[in-house]
Amino acid sequence: MSATTRTGPEWLFRPLPANADHDDAVIKKVEQHCSKLPNEFLKLQKTLDDVRAFSSYEPCVNRANELVWEQFEALVTNPDGKCRRLLIGYATAHMPERAAARVLRRLAKDPDMEVRNHVSRALRKSKIREVALPHKKGGDWDTSGWLLQSEETKVTRHKPGKRTLEKNELPVLTNLAQLRKLLNIKSTNQLGYFLLASDNKDGPYTTHTIPKRDGSDRKICAPKKQLKWVQRQILKHILSKVPPHPAAHGFVNGRSTVSNAGPHVGAELVVKFDLKEFFPTVHYFRVIGLFASMGYPVGNCMFGTEDKSNQIAPVLARLCCYTPDPKKWGSAVLPQGAPTSPAISNLMCRRLDARLGGLAEANKGTYTRYADDLTFSFPKAEGLNLGRFRWWVDQVCQQEGFTINQQKFRVIRDSQRQVVTGIVVNDKLQVPRELRRELRAILHNCEKTSVEEQAKRHPRFTENVGAFSQYLRGIAAYLNMVQPEHGAALLKRVNDLIGKPEGETPPKEGEQSKN
Repeated sequence: MSATTRTGPEWLFRPLPANADHDDAVIKKVEQHCSKLPNEFLKLQKTLDDVRAFSSYEPCVNRANELVWEQFEALVTNPDGKCRRLLIGYATAHMPERAAARVLRRLAKDPDMEVRNHVSRALRKSKIREVALPHKKGGDWDTSGWLLQSEETKVTRHKPGKRTLEKNELPVLTNLAQLRKLLNIKSTNQLGYFLLASDNKDGPYTTHTIPKRDGSDRKICAPKKQLKWVQRQILKHILSKVPPHPAAHGFVNGRSTVSNAGPHVGAELVVKFDLKEFFPTVHYFRVIGLFASMGYPVGNCMFGTEDKSNQIAPVLARLCCYTPDPKKWGSAVLPQGAPTSPAISNLMCRRLDARLGGLAEANKGTYTRYADDLTFSFPKAEGLNLGRFRWWVDQVCQQEGFTINQQKFRVIRDSQRQVVTGIVVNDKLQVPRELRRELRAILHNCEKTSVEEQAKRHPRFTENVGAFSQYLRGIAAYLNMVQPEHGAALLKRVNDLIGKPEGETPPKEGEQSKN
């Protein structure tokens, strides 16, 4: 394999010696093993070990690294911890140091304790030399900064009890009988059903996929009616009582895309990051820690159903998480589709928001977060070391258990159109011109013919005029929220066409549109 045929980054490949031998038979064997990963990780390693002493090793291992890296995301998110442990073994044995470092860094905050222990042992054994942000002041600037500090992350470090709960103005719960009463769960059997937390064998979830903008699929895990009601009670009685960080604007009452974009108006430089797999990154043990930090007891750190048990935090966490396999209780994560997930994710990001807000302030900038979108802006770009700033953001996110999607990193100067959560912020808050023109054109055609006629011309609404009407109302309400000076007139035209809903008033600036 020549360097010109490589599809991965340069740091993924070992340099080829002058006498490199391209053994096609071994390379074909490598490709066969890679096509059956993770099941044939050990066979792949043996094949490479057998040729390590020969000149054919580098071409073979480079081909293997290329194929393994193509599957990297699927391997590191595989629900079976054994797969991730095998990836660690392969990376430390056959990948170049920089590539192995990326694997270990990504898995350093894995929910599986065995995986984390594998990372820790691999780092000590390999002695990878990487500069990393220390966990605490005075710490070493090395790979130890990637690891979870055992004393800092134990859920038992929190002080549960009545005093803490009353201080946080939360319901005082000391056993599962009181929790069932609060959530109106009728019996321990019903609680046990909810704690399956899966769609497996008629569990309390249903799952389906929807397409993302990049063409991949997003898995939606929707709780069934009864569990959804329970989750709404958790949101109402517990989660909504704890305020998120001021920098958080997504899924927060009184905040919106408008309040998220507003602080960045008129900036010379806007810098945008995106967190990868936002909800699935928040796993069961992190949610236990969240409820424990509120003051709820953890018991033996495992969930159960007995009324006299004090496993409040683990049960609450399990009620808010989803897992494909109920038996693998440690693999549960926040589901996309549950009413509790947005609030939990915001609360999980409080320290992240505080650290990134402080980083922005230290660089004379502003920081806001809308779900997984991180936005920084700087009135003056002069003096900002952008590469160093990007490194700091990446390090902070990794330490807080999140992964930056490097492909979605954006730097937008004031000479370009600066868009934050869909709103242009160059000089003032504005909806993109294309959306305004689209609505005006649709309204013009509706006024010229009819709403029904125009609905037929849109494939999504051919047989649903009501949905088309709501679509128009939603766009007009959004325009009115962002730019009342333009949106009010357009919203009036929409209401004149399809009728104003009884009792509805146009949303005020800063409020979320219900459409």
